[in-house]
Amino acid sequence: MMRTPQPRLLWVLISTALLSACAVGPDYERPDVNAPEQFRSAPTSGQATPEVNTAATPADAWWKGFNDHVLDELVDAGLQNNRDLQSAIARVRKARGQLITTRGKFFPQVEYYGAGERGKFMGLDQTVVTNTPGSLTTIGTMALPATWQLDVFGGLRRQYEAANANEAAAIATRQAIALSVAGEVVNIYVTLRSLDQQLAVAKQTLENYKTTLRIFDLRFRYGTANMVQVSQIQSQVDAAEASIPPLVQAIGEQENNLNFVLGRNPGTIPRGKPIDQLVLPTPPAGIPSELLARRPDVRLAEQQLIAANAQIGAVKAQFFPNISLTATLGTSATALGSLFAGGTGIWDAGLIVMGPLFKGGEIYGQYVGAKAEQQAVMSQYLKSVESAFRDTDNALIATTQTKKLVIARQQQVGTLKTYASLSSMQFNYGYTDYLTVLNAEDSLFKAQLDLARSQSDRALSQVSLYMALGGGWEAADQKTMTANKAIADGDDPKNPVNQQGIWPFN
Repeated sequence: MMRTPQPRLLWVLISTALLSACAVGPDYERPDVNAPEQFRSAPTSGQATPEVNTAATPADAWWKGFNDHVLDELVDAGLQNNRDLQSAIARVRKARGQLITTRGKFFPQVEYYGAGERGKFMGLDQTVVTNTPGSLTTIGTMALPATWQLDVFGGLRRQYEAANANEAAAIATRQAIALSVAGEVVNIYVTLRSLDQQLAVAKQTLENYKTTLRIFDLRFRYGTANMVQVSQIQSQVDAAEASIPPLVQAIGEQENNLNFVLGRNPGTIPRGKPIDQLVLPTPPAGIPSELLARRPDVRLAEQQLIAANAQIGAVKAQFFPNISLTATLGTSATALGSLFAGGTGIWDAGLIVMGPLFKGGEIYGQYVGAKAEQQAVMSQYLKSVESAFRDTDNALIATTQTKKLVIARQQQVGTLKTYASLSSMQFNYGYTDYLTVLNAEDSLFKAQLDLARSQSDRALSQVSLYMALGGGWEAADQKTMTANKAIADGDDPKNPVNQQGIWPFN
């Protein structure tokens, strides 16, 4: 009977493995999404206004559109020092390490081995056969064992596909957090400037009321005013004073919240433009297909789906044999000094085929679980897409309606200023009582506070729209990586494990 030579058999197996192009398990296909043809309240080209900033690609640093250099500096500080961002950067490096580990399985695994032994050997099943079985012998061995797992059924390829998707998911997470940090800094800053405006209104109103109270105190002393009028004005002063402490408290809390996002201790925050002078750029609505490519959270959900889909193939490959080539090259001798002498070389080459025979349903259970996990992750992906559409539509509605609200509030404040001025003139000429003046001034005070809140709501709606469209994540991510390059490279000097004398490796 003729036998195939061993080298030829190994070559056939290697060629089969290299030429094998298919991998078990399903190939990923992006699920169909029922995207809306058009968002409600989406601006058209005919609705553009001079204040509209139409640039809204993923590379745009959209927060610069507010034209406030202080805000720009705060966002930069957040992208540099935010702790969640720094953690996300490190997790990307961790995912990349796992990807490198998985990729290494495609190559032969070569190790080194060295041993020295002394004892009595029977002369059987030994690398070196002793001349006299049972005699006292010294054996030295040095070898390079190698193993190469042939990815015939694509299990390793599916593992690599999953690891690659996990790294992409980690990157998308970092990008999503960077965008979130930028949005949170802008949101808190806008809220802070609105509270500053409300506090300024409250303080100015309080001073006006105090001036009026002093005038009526003099009138009361000279008999031209009564105690009822003085009490009415005093109630105005008390109400204005009562409105200030909650505003001061809210301002302090917002400053601390912003410092927390910036990775700083509590303290004051520098101010730039007032709320009513901030430019309010409105990004274009875009189309739903572009939305899927922009938003980092949608990209994250898809990468998680890709990983879950690949994991099905990785588990399914366990049903099939695991084929590996093995080889050893080295030297062995009965005297350590003769290890490299002629005739002491050893080698072997072999083939290992190992597969499941009976597992009691263990692999099948993993396979069922992997398929169920893929279905669960797919539902989450579709949910993230639907959430993106919902957020965008809500933000578009908010930008339209808050703009109308600000216009209405501005008209209301103008009307109430006229009302307060005329009612005060009528009171001075004796045509009305002071209760009319009191009502006019109280209404004006509340309207001014409402206007400051509405201006904040309008600015926040612009931020929400940018966030919903996924704009600016590239700019935010680039600034983040530039500012945290040391963490991304694994040599952050602030990390205790990288300080000299504590950890020897980078």
